[in-house]
This record gives sequence, structure tokens and C-alpha cells, in this order.
Amino acid sequence: MSAVITFHGEGVLAHPTLHSIERCRKFAEERGIGVDFVITLDNADAETKRVVKGHPALRDSDQVHEVSFRDLSSCRNFAIENARGDYVGTFDGDDYFSKNWIARCVELIELEGEKNIYHPELMLAFGGWNAYWWQVDQMEEYYRPSALLSMNYWNACAFAARSVFEKCPYQVSRVGEAGFGFEDWHWNCETISEGYAHRLARGTARFERRKEGGSLNVAHQLAGAVIKPSRFFEDFSNV
Repeated sequence: MSAVITFHGEGVLAHPTLHSIERCRKFAEERGIGVDFVITLDNADAETKRVVKGHPALRDSDQVHEVSFRDLSSCRNFAIENARGDYVGTFDGDDYFSKNWIARCVELIELEGEKNIYHPELMLAFGGWNAYWWQVDQMEEYYRPSALLSMNYWNACAFAARSVFEKCPYQVSRVGEAGFGFEDWHWNCETISEGYAHRLARGTARFERRKEGGSLNVAHQLAGAVIKPSRFFEDFSNV
């Protein structure tokens, strides 16, 4: 699989994040799963470049691309185009992950099929504020399609067959442009409309850093952004 990792201005915080993902890689490799990193440094500052490029976890088989998209969706799409793995997982540059994250997702896709997209079961926020919550499995009773009109069920950490991301690329939603935002929310809706299901990888966790100054989602909220139109909302006759 290919771990798609996005960096921009994380600085020294990129160091423990790459250690965390390397821990996932080693755990997966012990179970016969090959893993490579596809890293984008999007308009990254000098400190972030120094930390990432000099990190001991990097191998000759890993890719590091310096780009200037200034957009998370474009970075992911670019990295996925360059990915070599049959499966892809998206990673933010300042979060941590339970060591079984990659291995568990590959196991579930090979067991249950490539129509599923996986998210961590447990989310733990730290930094700007502390919280924890369990995410929702689309195949279980707590899922309500109509809820996606006003909220996003799933976090930005997604794992699926590479073909899923190729069929449903992320849509550009730079903060302040045309009033649109929330690229992950939109992607989740679009993938459902294409027949994919958002599932939980039971027993996995993501540790999500909440910045004191606010996140990209907060910036979208402050800009009054809404998600782009999605086919998901065109037919609610069964809701």
C-alpha cells in the first residue's frame, strides 16, 4: 500500500508523525504487507522540509515531492497519481495512528471487498482541546443519510483501494474561493453516491492534533464555506 502524507508548515511536529506512520509500516510489514510513503511538501517552510527530508524513517523506495498547490485536495490527488500501491491511506502531517491501522485496513479490504472505505474506529483529539469519540459505520443503525446535510460523519483519514481514489478524486476547495470548502465531507458524499460504503476498522485509532489557532475546517467555517454540490443529495426518496 501507499501512505499518502501531506506536509506544509508542521515543522518539528512532522518528526513524531513520521515515526508514528513508520511504526504502522513496520507492523504491516511483519504481516507481509509492503508499504511505501508518498509525501508532498506543499509550499512547505524550510523547517518542515529539513525535518521531513532528513527523517530516519525515509527509505529509497519512498517519494518526497515539493509542490506549490496550496491546496490539500490537489496534494492528495497528485500523490495518488504517483502511488504504486494497490491500496492508499491518507495521513495528515501532525497526527498519530495506532500501529495496526495499515495492517487492519488491508486485512478488511481483502476480506470484505474493495467497495469499502475504512476510517479509524476511535478518534482522540489533543492539543488545542481534548476529546474522544467513536465514528459511525455506514452499515450500522447509527448512520442516517440525512445527517450528511448538516455534518460530516467521518474524519479525513481514509483507507481504500487505489481505484476508489482514482474514480473519485478530491475536489479543490481552497479557503475563500467561490464559497466552497470541506473537501473531505464532499468526498465522503460523492463516494457513497458511487456505491462505496464507509466502514470502521475496528480496534484502530487516530490521534488528531487540534491546533490552538484553528484547523482547515475552522478556516472554512469562518469563511462561511459550504460543500460543493454532490450527487448524494439529488435523491433523498429513501431517507
